Amino acid sequence: MTTIEEIEEKAQRENDEIKKEILSGHSLVQKFYDNAVIFVTGGSGFVGKHMIEKILRSSNIKKIYILLRVKKGRSVQDRLKIVLGDLVFEELLKEQPNFGDKLQAIEGDCYEDNLGIDENNWAKLSDEVNVIFHSAATTNFRENMKSATFINIKGTREILRLAQACKHLKSIVHISTAYSHATRSRIKGDVREYFYKSPIPPATMIELANNLDEEKLNAMMKPFLDEWPNSYTFTKAIGEELVRVMGEDLPICIVRPGIVISAYREPILGWLDDKNVYGPSGIILGLSLGVMHTIFADDNIKIDFVPVDIVSNIIITAAAETQDRHIKGERESIIYTVSGIRNPMTWKEIGDVLRIKTRTIVPSKTIWYCNAIVTPHKLLYLILTVLFHYIPAIIIDGCCMLVGKKARFLTLYRSVHKLSSIFSYFTKNEWKFEDANTLRLHKGLSKTDKIIYNCDMSSVDMIEAGFIWSYGIIKYLIKDDGKNREYALKKQKILKILHYIILPLYLYALYKLTSGLILYIYFAIGMICKYLYSYF
Repeated sequence: MTTIEEIEEKAQRENDEIKKEILSGHSLVQKFYDNAVIFVTGGSGFVGKHMIEKILRSSNIKKIYILLRVKKGRSVQDRLKIVLGDLVFEELLKEQPNFGDKLQAIEGDCYEDNLGIDENNWAKLSDEVNVIFHSAATTNFRENMKSATFINIKGTREILRLAQACKHLKSIVHISTAYSHATRSRIKGDVREYFYKSPIPPATMIELANNLDEEKLNAMMKPFLDEWPNSYTFTKAIGEELVRVMGEDLPICIVRPGIVISAYREPILGWLDDKNVYGPSGIILGLSLGVMHTIFADDNIKIDFVPVDIVSNIIITAAAETQDRHIKGERESIIYTVSGIRNPMTWKEIGDVLRIKTRTIVPSKTIWYCNAIVTPHKLLYLILTVLFHYIPAIIIDGCCMLVGKKARFLTLYRSVHKLSSIFSYFTKNEWKFEDANTLRLHKGLSKTDKIIYNCDMSSVDMIEAGFIWSYGIIKYLIKDDGKNREYALKKQKILKILHYIILPLYLYALYKLTSGLILYIYFAIGMICKYLYSYF
């Protein structure tokens, strides 16, 4: 496999070419954003931050308003400073030291009426905004139905109300998910780029959330979760219905990304933010640290991974095309799916990438040899979880307690098991996502814009993308800069030897302990039965 240094050199050449085309002034998409005022929700999130960086780096916009809520006692201005301090803006800062002057925080909350925005700011946005990107959502798969409804459905309703009030609106993009209609009945089937029937009218869902307590609402929605795996995909499906109905006369479109992974090229190879630890990257993180040793997944399932830079490019260009279509009188809302269907990657291939990775890059903070058993069988997965996660965790925690240290491994493995369970629906099933609109969008771009805003998923080498993703997890989540790589590789070799020495001894000890316990129980039951027989 190509080394990460070689990939970095290749990425730098491609990014230099993008920079050259940005400076050329030949981009039609750039012209769409000239002097534009943009309003972004979800700007502090993974996709939101990347999209803002790309817009600032590639176009001459006037201003970006970012909806932020007060959180943990921090004002929205303080939170904006934290957002702009992310490493994703590192390269932009070198080129545009004052880029922060173009960003302004608007205090609000998608949970609230009018997005929690006061009258003055609402009026200001209505007067100034040209383009809206609605990226805010709760992506917590275990979110209660009430919160998911208020954020993912009511929040969408309120953003559409703002769009209707905007006097100079050119375009609005609603970011959904490719899995909004990846229901159980469509497993191994097609998910097309059109509006499916909503499971429940949005107004009804919002009314129920307003009037019922959390427990009653969850109970009422339970039958729907026989089709949808969680509150996230369920409420995103309903949110799309709002776009169809309320967006009828608006220049609006929907972008449905698959599972978003690290940056493939821009602006920094492998970039991720800390929030990615709670998503699929958390699974790869566990494997990279030698913490996870079994995964509940089907090796042959094709996973729809899409790099965040491709997703951002599609969102940005979709906004421009949506205005063009609206001007031409094409008022039907378009859905753009961002899918890896043209060069899919299986869990087996991800495992191969990780195994190869350990020969070249591995974090120095690993606690054990990096390997795992993948199984689609729930019973086997549970047995392996007990054998390789819970029992070792109890033993290690016991030793820690004896020497006066904090016991934390059992808690850690409970979190690992929860993460695996949450994503099992997506790691054990597959769908065929249609992406004809996205392909047409890419083909319709000018030569310059195809370079600046690459929307073509078939241009992505997914094996390389998987390698870059692993590298990004090590660099940005584990915070390992690779300076101790030689030490880390030696450590991994030693851990591998120890693993194959200790594993058979551990399994043999468990076998002897278990067989001894069974024999003891059998003997005890026999003695009790003999006593009872003689007594009566």
